[in-house]
Amino acid sequence: MSSSRLLPITIDAHAPLPITVQVSEQIKLLIAIEYLRPGDSLPTVIQLAEYLNINHNTIALVYSELIETGYLIAKRGRGTFVAESELVQKSTSRDSLYKVLEQAFLIATQMGLNPFDFGLTAYAVAVSSNERKQVAPLKLVFVESVQSEADIYFQSLQSEISHPLSLLYLEDLQTAQPIALREFYASNLVITPAQYAYNVIQIAAPKHEVIGVNYEPDIHLITQISTLNRGCQVLLVGQKMAESKKMKQMLEKSGIYHLNLQSLDIESIHQDSQLFKHIDMICASQAVFDYMREISPNPEKVVNFSFIINRASLSVLKTRLVAVQMKN
Repeated sequence: MSSSRLLPITIDAHAPLPITVQVSEQIKLLIAIEYLRPGDSLPTVIQLAEYLNINHNTIALVYSELIETGYLIAKRGRGTFVAESELVQKSTSRDSLYKVLEQAFLIATQMGLNPFDFGLTAYAVAVSSNERKQVAPLKLVFVESVQSEADIYFQSLQSEISHPLSLLYLEDLQTAQPIALREFYASNLVITPAQYAYNVIQIAAPKHEVIGVNYEPDIHLITQISTLNRGCQVLLVGQKMAESKKMKQMLEKSGIYHLNLQSLDIESIHQDSQLFKHIDMICASQAVFDYMREISPNPEKVVNFSFIINRASLSVLKTRLVAVQMKN
């Protein structure tokens, strides 16, 4: 987005909220609904201040606070941009919440409530609801098939949700291991990579809800790989070939076609030490990352192939978690 493009921000001089809060929260909302995306530039302090007819120092303070909290980033001589941070990624997953609030506000305006009264009413409802129902955490299980991938996916998932999460293996469920089955059937919700969802559903009881999630490479990894010149050689190394091939599929699905991507398992690396020659980058799964740095003649070229849950899957998962929790 060009910095000359002004932001759809409105200032209410009669509202009890400070102008800095009004501007800051509206910028956060524009990021959450993806009007502003990571890497987009914002108007300069002077441009936005003059457009809103407020003091330049007010906008400077807003930008400074949003930079400090991780929503924005300042680049010397270039301007202020939306950060490519975990906080920004998480804020975009609240899109469904904002849509519900928007619908509620439309109803409120028909009843004669102004924005401030609506905010007070929403706060009162939230506090009252919290007092009436102290919701117990859900018992969640994550079912994975490949052990070398389980830790990567499990940790990525655990960082996104606040409920207790247990890790189970599909093979243990299919072979009716008592401990695994007991924990599986005691859960409120079952989460699994989308490719295993059908198999897990066959085992689940009728009361169980199974959510299939998809994963994608972390945005920082994609950015790092994208900076490589066309034709550069990149090794993708996992414990098993299936894992390495999946890494390649993920990169290609993200649009990485300008590089020569070679998928190898750790055994292939042991058998051919010449593979390190003429390599520009090595993307190693978490399970083999430390080992690859030890044996590589250029450890600085080894990067961790980290995963995140893709945005659509995360939105569905969080929405269903709320629904299941309310039901319980």
